[in-house]
Amino acid sequence: MMKCRALLVAAALVASFMLVPVWADSPLDDGMLDPAWFGEALEFREAKGIDYLWVEPGFKLEGRTLRFAPWEEAEFRGEDAGDRDAEDRALAGKLTASLPVTFTRQFKYVLGSRVPLAESGEQVTAVGRLVDCSAGSGAAKAWVGMGAGAGSATFDLKFLDAATGELLAAVHHRVLSVSNSSTTESVLLNWANEFAKAVGKQGLDRLYTKGKRATE
Repeated sequence: MMKCRALLVAAALVASFMLVPVWADSPLDDGMLDPAWFGEALEFREAKGIDYLWVEPGFKLEGRTLRFAPWEEAEFRGEDAGDRDAEDRALAGKLTASLPVTFTRQFKYVLGSRVPLAESGEQVTAVGRLVDCSAGSGAAKAWVGMGAGAGSATFDLKFLDAATGELLAAVHHRVLSVSNSSTTESVLLNWANEFAKAVGKQGLDRLYTKGKRATE
C-alpha cells in the first residue's frame, strides 16, 4: 500500500512538471526578454518580421478599438546594459515619449478604420518599454562599415484587454540601424509601419500560428 502511494505521488509530481513549459526558465534574447513583464511564462515564437511573438489563440485586432498608451520607463537589460552611455539613455527617454505616437500614426495610416484608434474607452490597450537602446556612431558607419557603429533598440510591447487586463499578445523585438542614412528612430518608424501592414495582411494570430518556437 505504501509503495502504491509513493508511486502515485511520484506520478503526480511528474505530471505537474509536465504542465510547466520547458522554456519557462530559459532566458531568451540573452536575458533581455523578461517573461515576468508580460505576467506569465509564454511560448514565444519567431514570426516573419518579429523576433519573439506570443498571441492568445483566436485573438484578432481587426474591428476592436485600440489605444497605444504611454510607454513605461526604459529598463536596460542584457549583457550590454552597462556599456550604454548618457547619449544612449537620453535617446531611450526620447523614444519612450515618442513611440506611442509613432505606432498610433502608423496604425491609422496603414489600417484606417479596420483597427479604430481611440483616445479613451478602448477595448485593447497596447503598452511598451525599451530594454536596450544605442544611438550608434555615424562616423563608424561611414568609415568602418560592416555593421560597425550600428544603432539599435530592443523593446517589449504587449496588448491587453482594457476591461480585464488579460494579456492578448506579446512582442519582443530588436531593430538595427546599420546604414549611414538611417537612425535608430527611423528604423523604429519603418518597423512600426511594417508591423501594422503585417497585422492587416495576416493578423497576429496567423503570424503566431505559422511561427517556430523561439529557443534562444
